[in-house]
Amino acid sequence: MNIIQVIAENLRSRPVTLRFPERVEPPKDYRGLVGITPELCVGCATCAYVCSSSAIRVDQFSTAYEWRYDPGKCTFCARCVEVCPTHALTMENDRPPVYRESGDLLVMHRLQYPMCPLCGQVAKPVNEAVLARAFDEVSEEIRAWSQLCARCRSQSFQPVRVASSLEKGT
Repeated sequence: MNIIQVIAENLRSRPVTLRFPERVEPPKDYRGLVGITPELCVGCATCAYVCSSSAIRVDQFSTAYEWRYDPGKCTFCARCVEVCPTHALTMENDRPPVYRESGDLLVMHRLQYPMCPLCGQVAKPVNEAVLARAFDEVSEEIRAWSQLCARCRSQSFQPVRVASSLEKGT
């Protein structure tokens, strides 16, 4: 049978759609879409840094940051979930929905930075992973110091002084 006969036969016949079997459950450790718990995110952009496909972007503004995830670009490697210092990222255990364009499933969260407890200015907190690398032992005083704005951090260079200032309310 030559190609012309195959084409002619295909043109004469009706289209045929085969029904797929029941949807099979994904395996136990299936890696699906990346999800975020916005309350846990500190805007450190570590996830965007390790994302080799640029599916995650973190844009920083003066008082807020924007976390974006485009599943159309994602390779589902779970590297972002592994490195998130606050465990704000998770992966769904199911397949993503069908989509046509890479931006159809885009997820975007615009989150505000917290305020400095001393002066009330915008404070970009230092995340726990950075603190663990910088200090031998991360005490409550160091955690309190890490929540301050950059100006208050530099003025109260010693984390111990910050805790006493916060307790006094000055």
